[in-house]
Amino acid sequence: MPIPTEDFYPENPYKGLRAFQSADYQDFFGREKLVEKLIKRMIPTPNASPSQWGGEKGEGTSFLAVVGPSGSGKSSLVKAGLIPALWRGAVPGSEKWFIVEMLPGAHPLDELEIALTRVAANQAGNMHEQLARDERGLLRVANLILPNDDSELVLVIDQFEEVFTLLEDEAARIHFLNLIHAAATEPRSRVRVIVTHRAHAAATEPRSRVRGIVTHPADFYDRPLQYVGF
Repeated sequence: MPIPTEDFYPENPYKGLRAFQSADYQDFFGREKLVEKLIKRMIPTPNASPSQWGGEKGEGTSFLAVVGPSGSGKSSLVKAGLIPALWRGAVPGSEKWFIVEMLPGAHPLDELEIALTRVAANQAGNMHEQLARDERGLLRVANLILPNDDSELVLVIDQFEEVFTLLEDEAARIHFLNLIHAAATEPRSRVRVIVTHRAHAAATEPRSRVRGIVTHPADFYDRPLQYVGF
């Protein structure tokens, strides 16, 4: 009787409680309609006028939030569904975009610097100083590190609620949120921001421009994968 080889046993595509990563895209299926929905949110409608959250790109195109309960698959949807679709050019020009992922943790500005360094096509000098100077820091750094073409930077912030649950310094929190707000609203920004955010992890900051980060109309993704999605 032949002895089964390693190739005999197909790899299990299911990750259990672990989120799918971008490299797992070939194992990710059943969420095509949701991915298409997110893609449509990133494509400006014809004759769209500039908006608070889309700048010259149009309503909703520069900031995308995927919100839902813990364990509902938000991270997997973005990492193994949306990002690979952008690699393939699902949004016009997205095959040339620089896509970087980060977790905020307790020091989101440091994590942002590390993430941007990973995709920098050009050197940005003292990146941390640029980011810390004022709310336009991310805009400046993006212009410095991106090539001199029409490419864009896509910043994917997973578990965005950590900005409110792990970061204790209120001034640092407000500054980080203002960086994101400016990058997503500046009319000529080359930055797009995608966040996954746990539902009910409410922000306490009363300033409208900061609360707008998590109260802006989002794609609510409110239940785990069910049979119809397999």
